[in-house]
Amino acid sequence: FLAHVIAVVWVGSPFLGAESYLGEAAFEHHQARDLALALALSLCTSLAFVHCFVLVLETQALRLLYVTLFAVPSTLVAFGVAAAADAAGPNKLGYAEEYGSNLGFGVALVGGAIFLSVYLLRWRIDTSAALLSKSAALLLEMPGLITVAYGSALAATCWFLLWLPFAVYVIQHVVEHLWDDFYQQWGEGAEARYTSGEVTAICAAVYFLLLLSLYWGQGVCRGVSDVTAAGAIGAWVFVPETVEAPAPCVGLLKPVVSNALLRAMTTCFGSICFGTLVVAVVQALVATLKQLKYRRMSNCVPLGLPLKLVNCCVDCVLDAIKRAAEAFNEWALVYTGLYGRSFLASGRAVIGLVKKAGMDVAANILLVSPVVWLATAGCLLVTLAMCAALAAALGHHGQTQAIWVMLPLPRRYALAAALAVPVVSVGLSPLLTSTRTLLICYAEADHVLRRRDPELVERIEGARDLGRRKGREARSAREPSAPTAQAVVCV
Repeated sequence: FLAHVIAVVWVGSPFLGAESYLGEAAFEHHQARDLALALALSLCTSLAFVHCFVLVLETQALRLLYVTLFAVPSTLVAFGVAAAADAAGPNKLGYAEEYGSNLGFGVALVGGAIFLSVYLLRWRIDTSAALLSKSAALLLEMPGLITVAYGSALAATCWFLLWLPFAVYVIQHVVEHLWDDFYQQWGEGAEARYTSGEVTAICAAVYFLLLLSLYWGQGVCRGVSDVTAAGAIGAWVFVPETVEAPAPCVGLLKPVVSNALLRAMTTCFGSICFGTLVVAVVQALVATLKQLKYRRMSNCVPLGLPLKLVNCCVDCVLDAIKRAAEAFNEWALVYTGLYGRSFLASGRAVIGLVKKAGMDVAANILLVSPVVWLATAGCLLVTLAMCAALAAALGHHGQTQAIWVMLPLPRRYALAAALAVPVVSVGLSPLLTSTRTLLICYAEADHVLRRRDPELVERIEGARDLGRRKGREARSAREPSAPTAQAVVCV
């Protein structure tokens, strides 16, 4: 991985110095000033929102979870119905004229599927709420985990800025060499043959390798944050005396967090690089296949409804494969940070966890993640309102520069408000890692977790027992009753 980073910096840095790849400035001086003010306002609002959300989640996790689980699918169903109605009406917006009915049906179907999944996992909601509440308390006890997450996101952003000139350099040189070779071979007919399958295969290979480089670097940065969070939470469970040690001074990480970060950057770094490489290969392969498919479809005649359905199914399968690889890697990295295992050993442990507590894992994936979505959407609305108030205060209504017909806000303010999405998602990512870590500790060392926090274990076991009892009652209600002894004697 380090050799790959050195190669990207070595090849891309001369190109970055020779020619600007970002183009001319998109904003004038006063617009840049307004953008800086809006970005600062959005950043401060998002950070404050993350802290307040964690405070509320510590005491109101169950209520927030119920609100999320009913708000998200209800919004999707309402949006799908509105899109289908808009497509059938006389006034259409954007793509509604061509895709409105299909889009509305698909989104409403997704909302219904989420409703069904929530119904099937309804007895696991209290378990997820208990894990969320405890995870929020641990984040407040170890705020350095959020700091590490933001540092990893900053490193991922820097990696993208280093990767971009490297990608531009490679693409330009590959295209120039391909064109020169074809012109020497075919002369005037080179342009007609330039779209042949050979060129498409070479371009696809270059596209795949470039995406692999990008995804791998960003995945390693995110993996360091996940492993650090898992290691710190594991120390809270197994070595509680290390959590009590204060930070050396104000502004520095507590020893439990700094030690977990050191392990992630040293002894666990090889496992992080290997696991994220596997996921990056899957992500780059899926993106390349989609790009080839869309390019071939754009050069063909319009597809009928059966082929469109097949195309949607292919996209669904590719996305499912990518998400399964990402989820597997997330859980494997938790094992790596918790026990210091290699990635292969962590992968085998994940398979064993799914066999042992598969429903708990599914409930964690389906019930906990939407809470972060709700927080992201809520913070986005708040920052949009704040940026709109700032634009009104500065006298920039910008109706003609609106980013969307239903959002009369200048583009630079809407762009600043969109900063809330990555800030909240990154800030709450240790929350998801903490819930996975606590669930693994309960599944594999419940006696240790019981000594550390008996109330948490009692809530988890109470929800599991309730679910088992309700399941037995439902099965017994569906099964036909056995004949009584008196009926047998009479026969």
